[in-house]
Amino acid sequence: MSEWSFLKNSISATDFTIDCRSQSSYEEATVKGAYHFPFIKKAYGSDVESEKKVLGHLKGIQEKLEQDNKTNVLVLDEGMGMFASKMVYLLRALGLKEVYMLSKKFPSDTDMEPGSKIFDFEPIDKLPPNYKLSGIVNKAFMEKNLTRLQIFDTRTKEEYDGKIPRMTNPEQGTLCGRLPGAFLWDWRSFYDSEGNVVDRVLFTKRLQSFPFMPERTTVLYDYNGARSCLPALMLKEVGYQDVHTYQGSWFEWRRSSLPKQAVSIFGSENKTISAPRVGGTDRKKP
Repeated sequence: MSEWSFLKNSISATDFTIDCRSQSSYEEATVKGAYHFPFIKKAYGSDVESEKKVLGHLKGIQEKLEQDNKTNVLVLDEGMGMFASKMVYLLRALGLKEVYMLSKKFPSDTDMEPGSKIFDFEPIDKLPPNYKLSGIVNKAFMEKNLTRLQIFDTRTKEEYDGKIPRMTNPEQGTLCGRLPGAFLWDWRSFYDSEGNVVDRVLFTKRLQSFPFMPERTTVLYDYNGARSCLPALMLKEVGYQDVHTYQGSWFEWRRSSLPKQAVSIFGSENKTISAPRVGGTDRKKP
């Protein structure tokens, strides 16, 4: 059993269970009574309309939780996957405290049934006054504070180096690159060879190789706001006091006129093109 507090190693009848696998896998067989919310697989920007969509989904899940008279949420995936951690992070950002990720491979030792509880929700009409999901920042925040942030890029080295725009199904003609000043911390390093989340001791040891300070504002991003959520949960637990994810991530940033590094167009030649830089140097994992 992992010592991470956001992981849980068993499923209880009192849990509100969410299956973050593909919809086809869910419909074929899932944990008895589990829900599926397709929005978690999608990429969103951080503009007002995107925020209204995301908040609409999260509020919808919260209402289902209340209707079922449940307090604990357990999220599962094929393994301890990136979409499960994204769901955990977003629901905790909404203010739900008892939200956990299943700390083992997709279970076959429990009651299974074809999945049928699939829900999509409408965007909310208007964001509440002073609206903010805890631990999540938008593009405006990134633009304003870019040179003052500790930034982790949790994609692969190929994405970080500007060779491919995203890890899976990269499209020809898509802009590659990274946010200026970001350190590379490949998301795959958060798992061991069996697909389990690495223990806290090893995580902390690796973290010490970065010249980052726990008290400074730290932002993590990836391509669509999924891979960065697990390390954000981990950083919070080992003492980083001001941790955020940029949910718009490269999906949103690449479409803006804001500074970028290692920029290229993905295609047959994938030639690097010039782009503005911040700080004058590229920062990589030591």
